[in-house]
Amino acid sequence: MRLSLVSAVAALLLCPLSARAQDEPKVGLTMGYPSAVGVLWRVADRVALRPEFTWTRTSFEVPAFTDPLLGTISPASTSDSWQTGAGVSVLFYLSRFESLRTYVSPRLSYSYTSSSSGLPNTAASSSSDVWAYTTSGAFGAQYGLGRHFGLFGEIGASYTWSTTRSSLVESRTVLVGVGPGGPITTTTTMTIRTDQQSHTLATRSGAGVIFYF
Repeated sequence: MRLSLVSAVAALLLCPLSARAQDEPKVGLTMGYPSAVGVLWRVADRVALRPEFTWTRTSFEVPAFTDPLLGTISPASTSDSWQTGAGVSVLFYLSRFESLRTYVSPRLSYSYTSSSSGLPNTAASSSSDVWAYTTSGAFGAQYGLGRHFGLFGEIGASYTWSTTRSSLVESRTVLVGVGPGGPITTTTTMTIRTDQQSHTLATRSGAGVIFYF
């Protein structure tokens, strides 16, 4: 009788814990800083994946600056750029204190940036393309405020290597002589291309919210 009573009490105590573990959502939508939208997928009790995606588009026009006495000092110019990137983090959970979980997270990411600028009504323009690869590691904490909402924050270090390819296109018109019909000119177009590589080691931090499904 005593053994049956102890077994029944233990079963009653363990059932809520087991139900809670099985009832925890495994997929959530993440949003945070640095600005990125991702998905948190808990593939096991101590392992989760967090793929992320970013996209930015910027376009602006600078009007010409004209002085009443000196005339046009600087012509109008336009600029357009966009950036896209993707990354994935693997979260290895270390410990758990009620709703707080700590983890370490290696991360790999890639980004591509393209920008161009020019002067209207002229043949002068420039463009650049940047390919960047980043690997990083971080220590973080994740806190659940409820079944469908949580917070996370992390800090670590990152290493980035990037390649920048720039192009400058400029046309020049030169007077070569005077003929029966008037001045004779010739126009030449020059394109200057440069490639640069850079390596950056820096600290990294991030924070955001999680909406569980």
